[in-house]
Amino acid sequence: MNVAFINPFIESTLRSLEMMASIKAEKAGLELKEDLVTTYDISSIIGLTGETSGSIIISVPAKLACRIASNMLMEEVTALNQSVEDAIGEIGNIVVGDARRALIQEGYQLNISVPTVVVGTGHKISRSSSVPCIGIPFTTEFGDFEVNVGLQEG
Repeated sequence: MNVAFINPFIESTLRSLEMMASIKAEKAGLELKEDLVTTYDISSIIGLTGETSGSIIISVPAKLACRIASNMLMEEVTALNQSVEDAIGEIGNIVVGDARRALIQEGYQLNISVPTVVVGTGHKISRSSSVPCIGIPFTTEFGDFEVNVGLQEG
């Protein structure tokens, strides 16, 4: 995978989470993902097509997802519900849309899909084994989460 694809997603995640949900996050490393079994409770999945293709998956625990939704909606949300699913889908859309804008400025032509949201502890997201995936863990005061960038050129 072209490493130039990673930084826009890191920067966009940090910026979008703070701007949309008033939550500061810190990147906690990078890792090559062999499979996509998550220990988190809810994921936003967004596909990318064009000069590069694949998917971006943002997976968060329920507590953090509820905090994101609460801050975005300006009302307390304490359990996973449709509002939380919508908020996590929207955060995914914003993160990927912002990163896409940065990649377009670098000369890539890309399209993004509508977010798909998956709910359930330990859910598995199938993907093509031929597409490398980099996991980017983040920490916040409300819990850790992960952004998985699985893209290939061509």
